[in-house]
Amino acid sequence: MKLPKGTNLIRLGLVFLACFVLAACGKKISPQEVRQSRLDWNLKTLVDAYQKIGNTDSKWDGPATNALAEFARSRTGLFESDEDWGEIIRTNCEAAVEAGCDDPMIRYLYIRFSMSQTNSPQDFADAFCKVENDMQESSYPSIRKFYTSLRALSQFYYAYTNADVMTLQKLADDTIESLVETLDDKTTPVDEVYDACHQTLMNWSGDKARYQNCYRRMEQPLFKNWPKESISWLLKGEAYISLGSIDRGNGYANTITKEGWKLYAEDLDVAEKSLNRAWELNSKNPWIAVEMIWVELGQGQGRDRMELWFNRAMALDTNYYDACSTKLYYLEPKWYGSMDDMLEFGHECVTNKLWGGHIPLILMDAHISIYNQYIDDSEKKDYWKQPEVWTDIKSAFDRFFELNPDDISWYHNYAWYAYHAEDWDTLNEIIPKLGSVNYTYFGGKDEFDKMVELAKEHASKLAAPLPQ
Repeated sequence: MKLPKGTNLIRLGLVFLACFVLAACGKKISPQEVRQSRLDWNLKTLVDAYQKIGNTDSKWDGPATNALAEFARSRTGLFESDEDWGEIIRTNCEAAVEAGCDDPMIRYLYIRFSMSQTNSPQDFADAFCKVENDMQESSYPSIRKFYTSLRALSQFYYAYTNADVMTLQKLADDTIESLVETLDDKTTPVDEVYDACHQTLMNWSGDKARYQNCYRRMEQPLFKNWPKESISWLLKGEAYISLGSIDRGNGYANTITKEGWKLYAEDLDVAEKSLNRAWELNSKNPWIAVEMIWVELGQGQGRDRMELWFNRAMALDTNYYDACSTKLYYLEPKWYGSMDDMLEFGHECVTNKLWGGHIPLILMDAHISIYNQYIDDSEKKDYWKQPEVWTDIKSAFDRFFELNPDDISWYHNYAWYAYHAEDWDTLNEIIPKLGSVNYTYFGGKDEFDKMVELAKEHASKLAAPLPQ
């Protein structure tokens, strides 16, 4: 479910696979072959590992193996049917556990896919910590230990923050050690290397000491085993962009110290060189181009430079929402643009026939940023009712659903804006399309019912005959 406010997706959900990858022999490998190789590796570290060292038993081996195989396919996008892969994992994990399976890998998947969402964050944290401990004591491959520890760490911090520093430290240490062991294995597919390192770094963004230690630990095996892989240089570029942001601080420019500016410039210089090297090695990965926009944001050499990397990203992926979202941020008044620049670009994201996916919603994002940051509180009450604002929001959603007719979860967002714009006709058209309603999104069932009732009342008034 999408929230009615800006969501930065820049560093979330990256699909890393390049169009072509050079094998050691110099032969070009197709994306399909790369995915198949990754699937084979995941099957080896999941299904084969379970069969060799897992807690096996004929009473649950069938569903356990099915769950592990489907999870392996979910890591690569290679599926054997059109059935929902999450549902396949859920039902098979439930069947295995009900049959008595206590294997840590199966229990980990059970918590992720089958454990009832009515449980508290603390319940999930406790469950993850228990299975993490069992996984660390098992003989499962280091990549499986890594993800279990990372998931437990994230959930434990979410549930308890810093209430138990010793547990947090233990989980953090397990995560890093398992990652380093994974990186020491040269047979690990490069896209698995990237995913694991990227997610680990994200987990410590904002904490300089932990972030630096985390990157230093992964850098040595990364460049030892994959010195000529684009992903190694991409990860280094990402790391130094994040370190630069930490060194600079979050304040306005006039609050940054001279030392902060110095370190920021040095970090961005390393990031720029690393990303240029990554691009030399693989100019088919649009994420590198997006990262260079972040470098330009800090170095401020000019909009032409930003546009160069933006156009490179969009040439590789015409549905690349992250590239558009990053450009929109660059165009904010606090950086190098204005509200007019933001809206002009938002309109282009709706009208450009070459762009698709979620890109039309950039116009909505532009208005959200303006509402949250660039208007007075006195203007906010009726902001969404303004005809020009609602026209923009409506055009963004209409174009989005033209391109994505099956993405019905976004009707919740459309309904929220129609309600606040008091466009009752549009709201009455949207309500039947909501599907299963997430009442929490609207502030609870009572608030949702109130919205529906108001829509009906205004519809009846509009339909009423004129007095004779």
